Parts: sequence; C-alpha cells; structure tokens
Amino acid sequence: MGRRGPAPKPTNLRVLHGETRPSRVSPLEPKPRRGAPSKPEWLTTGGSEEWDLIVPELLAMGTATAADRMALAGYCEASARFRVATELVGRSGLFLRDRDGVIRKNPAVAQQRDASLELLRWAREFGLTPAARQPLRVEHTVADALADRLLS
Repeated sequence: MGRRGPAPKPTNLRVLHGETRPSRVSPLEPKPRRGAPSKPEWLTTGGSEEWDLIVPELLAMGTATAADRMALAGYCEASARFRVATELVGRSGLFLRDRDGVIRKNPAVAQQRDASLELLRWAREFGLTPAARQPLRVEHTVADALADRLLS
C-alpha cells in the first residue's frame, strides 16, 4: 500500500514557502545538479515548441533542473494535446450530428478536458500557475532589479 495523504513537498519548496523548522527541512534530501534539462528528441512538434517556450522561464524561476527532464516532457506533451484538442473543438463544435441525425457530444471535448487537467497537474509541479506561485518566496538581488530597469 502506498503513502497516505498529499505528496510531500520537496525541501527547496518548503524553504521557499518560508519553512524554517529543522525537523521539517531535510539536509539529506538528494539535490539534482543545476542546469538546463536536455530536450528529448522524441517530443512531438507541439511538445517541442512548448519546451522551447517554457524551459527558459522555469530556469529563470529556479523551479527546474536537469533531473526534471521527463516531468517537463510530460508537461509539454500535455500542452500539445490540449492545443490539438482545443483546435479540433473550435473547428467542429461542442456537438456533432451522427449518421442517424442524432446530436451527440463531441468526443474531442472529453480529450480537451482530460488534457487540460493533466496540464494543470504538471503546471503546479513547476510553479506555472498563479496559485502555485503565490506561496513561493524568492530572493531578488540588486542585479536583478538593475537588469529589469535597463531592459524596460
């Protein structure tokens, strides 16, 4: 039987959330190497496009490492499936008329919903939703502020 209750947060997320109690922060947790994950060559075109868009953002936020390669691939493929299903629903509509003339639900709507839920689950893992980012505490440096002013 598996563990009960919600999945435990990684130590770095506990610290970002402001957790400072030594009993809750594990110094023995494995720490992956920093750096960008390599893009899997087997990603679909849509997944590859999403990878190119999201990985730089995740690296800037500090929420992805090379060890997160497969989880990122899962997020990117869910994003690609959601995009395809959304385009299909947009073209064909929410309902379809079958051969007998009976109006039925479009099966692409269920695919769109499933992809949307999977995408949301993966997005939460990397802090890609406003609710997932809200409790995070990130230290901003003076260099970041200067760079933001120069680039704006």
